[in-house]
Amino acid sequence: MLSKKLYEDLNLASNKTLRLRIGEMDLTVESANVAGDDSLPFSIGEDRKVEGVLPAGVLQSHQVKFDYAGRTITLAQPGTLQMQGTAIPFRLNPKTGLIAIEARIDGHAYPITIDNGSGYTWIRQGIAQEWFARHPDWRRGIGAVGPSNMRMAGDGIETAGVLVRIPAIKLGTLSVRQVGALAIAPDDHGQDFMDWYSTKNAISVIGWLGGNVLRHFAITIDYPNKVSYWEPQSALDPHDLDYVGLTLLSRRGEYFVAGIAARNGRPTVTGVQVDDKLVQIGALATHGASREAIFAAMHGRAGETRALIVERAGSRVQVQARVTSF
Repeated sequence: MLSKKLYEDLNLASNKTLRLRIGEMDLTVESANVAGDDSLPFSIGEDRKVEGVLPAGVLQSHQVKFDYAGRTITLAQPGTLQMQGTAIPFRLNPKTGLIAIEARIDGHAYPITIDNGSGYTWIRQGIAQEWFARHPDWRRGIGAVGPSNMRMAGDGIETAGVLVRIPAIKLGTLSVRQVGALAIAPDDHGQDFMDWYSTKNAISVIGWLGGNVLRHFAITIDYPNKVSYWEPQSALDPHDLDYVGLTLLSRRGEYFVAGIAARNGRPTVTGVQVDDKLVQIGALATHGASREAIFAAMHGRAGETRALIVERAGSRVQVQARVTSF
């Protein structure tokens, strides 16, 4: 997918192929597999904008290594890279390039996607409810906060999502501990996003492992042989959802309160109402700010406060909001 302007500048409606270079690797994509997208470009902070998205469907002819600590991607021809780390086989949907591995949680095996494009782990709420029946302490709150609030779409998925802290997930012989996740609810029309997402996979999945897990590994995906290799780099952060408990909606560079997260059945923020426009967090003016900047301003240690300014019916209201550990 390319921004509409870039798509037009490259004249892809007339050209048969798109040629691009990543590092020293040349790639060719048939123009029929390239589309212009109105959602592009989008900001990733620090005045950087993404004008194109290179999907796994294109990368699947190669070996690909994501080194999060080194902030590098290595793209190689099949049979080139020396594999390191724990080998975990995967199932591949060749139409999309999405891969699913087996995750063992609470003694049960579940297929789950490796989704490098997602900032946080999302799972089916129905599966999480089964875990809560056995382990009620795994339930950490209701309403997406911080990086789990990654869509900001206002369709009900995130406001009714349940925050989960999974003590351990087994991936092959690896044990990944203190995994945070959002168990997403059906949307306002009763549709389960994971039903649609599963159609993009080789098998019906319970969700995906996102950036909160993946950034702690160097992961090599050997697409031709359908095996991934995982090298641990750091432990997961059990406080990665210590945030002011607001679920936000993003609309044309503005941020609005879509919901107020609850912990132990009680709202974690008072003085704020749904549909308030979030104007300021501490010193950060929110208009035009990146999501990363918003998340950073709302993050902290449990019990700390953040000064918020919200706009409601033309008036501005100041609120002191506490950071909650979810």
